[in-house]
Amino acid sequence: MRKSAFITGAATGIGKALALKLDSMGWNVFGTYNRSPPDDLIKKASSRLTMIHCDISNPEEIQNVAKSIENVLQNNGLSLLISNAAMTGAPGPIECLNLDDFHFLMEVNFWGPLRICQAFLPLLRKSGSARIIIVTSTSVYLTIPLGSTYPTSKSALSALTRHLRIEMEPFGIQVTALEPGGVKTKMTSFSKEEETKLWAAIPPHLLESYKQHFSNPGDQIEQSFKLWPPRRFAEKVYKKIILAKKWKPVYIIGPGVSALPIMHRFLSHRRVEKFFKKLFGVKSVKS
Repeated sequence: MRKSAFITGAATGIGKALALKLDSMGWNVFGTYNRSPPDDLIKKASSRLTMIHCDISNPEEIQNVAKSIENVLQNNGLSLLISNAAMTGAPGPIECLNLDDFHFLMEVNFWGPLRICQAFLPLLRKSGSARIIIVTSTSVYLTIPLGSTYPTSKSALSALTRHLRIEMEPFGIQVTALEPGGVKTKMTSFSKEEETKLWAAIPPHLLESYKQHFSNPGDQIEQSFKLWPPRRFAEKVYKKIILAKKWKPVYIIGPGVSALPIMHRFLSHRRVEKFFKKLFGVKSVKS
């Protein structure tokens, strides 16, 4: 029986590369898209690939997608779920965060993957030996001044994945967290427009004060980490994770990021904090 995979956020970046890789290996691939049209992906893939519009912040749309895929698979189960869709946003210091924007980011980056797992677990159970990859982020190891919202959302998702892994083990469903780092996508493109949004998020009466002590974190991230093309990343994921018989709890894949969890393991909290203050150019008040 041909293996089947469901990938959220498959129109661009990591999701698109993984969809193309699995399609090239003969899988039946179902992918979702929202704001970015999937035209280029469809052109490059076989007729086995099916793209479906889904806003993962909308619970009703998630349920509708699950039902449509169940109708296609009929009595067959789903082999693999890759929860990949995510967004950045809600920039600025915690003091000034737009809580509505942060709430929506959590809807996409945390509640969306949770609802996806709930909706698709019945299909995954049918396969007998299904697997779930939750795409988190190496940002869970970073402390990014003026950029707390994305790593916070991914840290919550990382914790949820650990719990899901243990709960699904008795049912023969393997779960792992994929922590990408250094992949060239729209989310790692820190443009001038993004910098403008960052400073615009700070009220005028506080702006100069924050600029005095902080710089644009996107500049430091671009300078500090090399970037792989998504295709290379997908090849690594396929070989290290999808082909593996027994999954580890976490896979960290990407250039120059393997040292991040090691740093947290062996250095004190104070030394880690000092490292990130230096990395992001935080200028402390001199006493």
